[in-house]
Amino acid sequence: MDLRELALDYFNTCKLMQLATISDGSPWICNVYFVIDDDMNIYWTSAKNRQHSKEIMSNPKVAVSIVKDAERKQALQIIGLASIVSLQDLPRVNELYGNKFGDKSERLEEVMENTPDSRAYWMIKPMSISFWDEVNFPKEPKQQLAFT
Repeated sequence: MDLRELALDYFNTCKLMQLATISDGSPWICNVYFVIDDDMNIYWTSAKNRQHSKEIMSNPKVAVSIVKDAERKQALQIIGLASIVSLQDLPRVNELYGNKFGDKSERLEEVMENTPDSRAYWMIKPMSISFWDEVNFPKEPKQQLAFT
């Protein structure tokens, strides 16, 4: 089974992820709606003054969990580096987000304000993607996608 194709299926099927950040040795977790691009970079929008946003600015290391099917025990665990999306990439990311969640012109307008209290688009560049999938891998449910 092609793990990259399976990961894309998870990403395209699911809408919500759990995002874990850390600050001063204390973890924090939240839920955010996400999209991906062709390189499996993960994007979401969130206010810059949210706890997870502030923590990413001081420590970009994050962890993510995406549950495809809790009853059938299918989930992804991801470790990566998060950052704010650059101004030149905003239209592309906004289009990806709009394709999945519906186009809202005010979303891009608010992000383009680029103030300390405005929303931003954020990105995670995955460093590792692990599966826990008892459906596709019943004998060895933990699988690691080789990631460069």
